[in-house]
Amino acid sequence: MLRRTGKVFLPLAGRPVLAHTLDRFDEVESVVEAVVAVPADALALARQTFGDRLRSGRPLRFVAGGPDRTESVACALAVGDPKADLVAIHDAVRPLIRPAVIREALRVASEHGAAVVGRPVDHTVKEVSPSREIVRTVPRTSLWIAQTPQVFRRETIVRAYAARGATAGRVTDDAQLVEAMGLPVMMVEGDAANIKVTTPEDLRLCESLLAAGWPFESPQQD
Repeated sequence: MLRRTGKVFLPLAGRPVLAHTLDRFDEVESVVEAVVAVPADALALARQTFGDRLRSGRPLRFVAGGPDRTESVACALAVGDPKADLVAIHDAVRPLIRPAVIREALRVASEHGAAVVGRPVDHTVKEVSPSREIVRTVPRTSLWIAQTPQVFRRETIVRAYAARGATAGRVTDDAQLVEAMGLPVMMVEGDAANIKVTTPEDLRLCESLLAAGWPFESPQQD
């Protein structure tokens, strides 16, 4: 399931950003469908642009999202295949996710119930006051930057969303809702190319990576 964004239509290497993202998931054999939440006024355009099937022929559905990311995921969950064992929630504008990483996240979630793709923090991190004075240097040994996909057993994420209540406005990723239930969430290592396109610079960087031959050889690739 892919979260709502108007950026899915931006051109990337001659195709919409979302087309690249969908192709990455379509390469994963165990994916049975894709559900994408988009703004209500973009539904017709999305269906016209991307159709109702992935390249493999598996179903592709678009649903009107809610007023924020959490509600948009809830809208997608409501129409997803109830027989699916796992749900992978991914930012639609992370087009350079490796299929091998998706497969690993699915494997870990199947074993442990929940998994988040991310990267260890490799920069020095500073805590800063409102006046921008450095308060302290934060030890980074156990810090990771969360990415997507975030994968959960379907029953777990449906229960977590049903119980989100007043906490929803403070939620910045789906794993927080599962963590709030006291359930374990495992981390799966991704890579720096799994960029979320939020600025023109991000889009240009994705363009450059594709032009340079992404996906590059990696120990994580099959």
